[in-house]
This record gives sequence, structure tokens and C-alpha cells, in this order.
Amino acid sequence: MGPLRAGFIYGSVAVLIALVADFRFLYLDPDVVSGWIIAVVEQYRTQLAFLAYLLLATLAALRTQPTRLDQDVPYRSLLLRDCTLAATVVAVMVGVALILSTFLQATVFAESLREYARVSAVEIVAYIQELAERFDSEPPATSVQEIQELLMPPTLRELGRSLFNLVIRALLLGAVGATVGALRGRFGSAPDGASVPETRSTTSRQG
Repeated sequence: MGPLRAGFIYGSVAVLIALVADFRFLYLDPDVVSGWIIAVVEQYRTQLAFLAYLLLATLAALRTQPTRLDQDVPYRSLLLRDCTLAATVVAVMVGVALILSTFLQATVFAESLREYARVSAVEIVAYIQELAERFDSEPPATSVQEIQELLMPPTLRELGRSLFNLVIRALLLGAVGATVGALRGRFGSAPDGASVPETRSTTSRQG
């Protein structure tokens, strides 16, 4: 599988995960869903989503095979390049999806997200106090207003931060793809004829 195809396939899954995580307020109804579920989702959704992107970028790099072999370029170099490209494609697709998500949350879905924040903040604080009572401990000094502010929709100014995060994510996942490519080139086996370019170049110099 070529790097662009692998990156697109796994990147599409990553985009779906990003949209599900960012637009959770469209399908999680705080009036119906338990407070502990809302609390867990809001606390860990970003970390879990990033772990999913990391896994998908790794899988894209693992599934990639160089489709164009150059007689003057060693197979390991081609593998390193294509694995890096596949993982970077995943990162770029996720980054573009998150930029679009930020824009939509700041404009079209801003009111829906405010309502979600208002109701969810009450449920989360109630769950925190319930835990404190259950374990007979002092509840943390967390107010409904503080939680509500954290859940409020982003502003259009945060699009710049989303663009910066896209670059950082592309560099990080690209580095992961490069690491996978280097390990595959070191410990894996090249397909038939893939190592011929190095032999041919040596023979031509001898001739």
C-alpha cells in the first residue's frame, strides 16, 4: 500500500474520531447521561483522541510499502520516507478536521455548546461532591462556574492555536512514522529486488 493511500485510509478514521470527540455535545445529553460519564468524557477525551491518532499514524506507517523503487536510492531510505509521509498525512487530515471543528463550534454550534456547558457543569460538580461524600473526604473547591467556563465554545481567535497544533502534530506523528520506517528498515526484510539498487551502483563503479 502506498503512503498516500495508507495515510488517507487511517487518516479518515482519525478524522472520524476527532469529530466524535469534539462534537460530543450533539449526542451526549447531560439530562439523560450520568454525571460520571460526562466527567470522564470531558477529562480524558483529548488524551484518548491523541492516543488514537498516534496509533493510527503508526498503523499507517506499518502498512506502507514503497511503490516506486529508484535504482539510485536504497530501499531503507525509501521506506523511511514513505512511512514518514503516511504518518504525516494522518496528522494533517486530523489537523484540518480540528480547525474546521473549532470554526464550527465558535460559530454555528456555539449556542448548543453553551447549553451543554451550562447543564454539564452542574452534573459534573454534583458527581464530584457525590464522590467526596462516598469516600468521606473534603470535596475539591470546584464551582459550577469554573467548570462551565472550561466547557464554553472556543473563539475564532483560537483558530491560530489550532493551526499551530496542526504543525506540531504533523512534526510529532511524522517523527513516529520515521521511527517506524527506521525500525522496519533495520529489522524487516525488503521485498524481492528492493536491495538490488545498492548492488547495481557498486557494480557500475567497479566497471
